[in-house]
Amino acid sequence: MTQVSQLSSDRYYPLDNEPYMSEGQLAYFKGKLMQRKDELHKNIYKSIKKIKTLEATQADLLDRSNAYMDLALEVKSFERHSDMIVQVDRALARIDDGSFGYCELTGDKIGLRRLEAIPFTTLSIKALEEFEADQGNMFISKQTLYS
Repeated sequence: MTQVSQLSSDRYYPLDNEPYMSEGQLAYFKGKLMQRKDELHKNIYKSIKKIKTLEATQADLLDRSNAYMDLALEVKSFERHSDMIVQVDRALARIDDGSFGYCELTGDKIGLRRLEAIPFTTLSIKALEEFEADQGNMFISKQTLYS
């Protein structure tokens, strides 16, 4: 019999000793992703609202400069949240197609702890470390090439 961790009768938490990406785990992560998507939509709405209020022109040069900086920060925030929604949507699609929880590069399990922290991640820690090491090697190679 598989043990399932619960904080209360309606709050499920996946455990390491149950089958990986079981129905309960998939439902849990789908709910977590949907909640994240809702939060991101709210943040985008707030950014749009703030961008609209920052569009007012300022007479003072310093005030105008500050307003442009604030506007640039809000646009960046809007872009970051929009990009995250795309990542969340891709993760939801992976739940539907059965590939959620597995590394896109190696096919290995990503792991419950990593998915709990970043539920839309596509890489295992091992693959991420290898990717970052390759990026560092490529950076070093380019530096020696131009030296």
